[in-house]
Amino acid sequence: MMKSLSAAVFVSFAGAMASGCGFQPVYSPSASSSASPLQIDQIDGRAGHELRRALLQETANGLPGAAQGGRLTVQLSEQLIRTGFESDGTTRRALLRMTADYVIDTGDNALSGSETAEISTNVPSEIFQDITNQNEARRSAAHELARKITNRLIVDLTETP
Repeated sequence: MMKSLSAAVFVSFAGAMASGCGFQPVYSPSASSSASPLQIDQIDGRAGHELRRALLQETANGLPGAAQGGRLTVQLSEQLIRTGFESDGTTRRALLRMTADYVIDTGDNALSGSETAEISTNVPSEIFQDITNQNEARRSAAHELARKITNRLIVDLTETP
């Protein structure tokens, strides 16, 4: 009885301390949403989380032509293409292709578009290193996609009246 009571007190104390320090779950939809005047909907998956974080960083100062902000919705797809085969059939190179179809609604108008990023990586012989390489390629592709989307939105929003 005493152990369960002390465990309950510890858990409630730890929860209070974690909430007081600004703790948020890593994949929380509201993570860093206040950093950007542009509202970016949740994008599913690990790559989607990386893309959303990169978009929030890229748009932290807003977008010209969307002074009041807006809402950005992104559909993300990725494809891993094994290339660079050796004579024994093993793969030595891989290409990660990530495509984002997006729609931005600024209240006055809505624009849509699509951007693609491709990252080429070596495929090591160790399976766990291959997973690490794919994760790093996903992160790099997400950051490249965020840059491309932001640049395209800046151009499109400044051209529209």
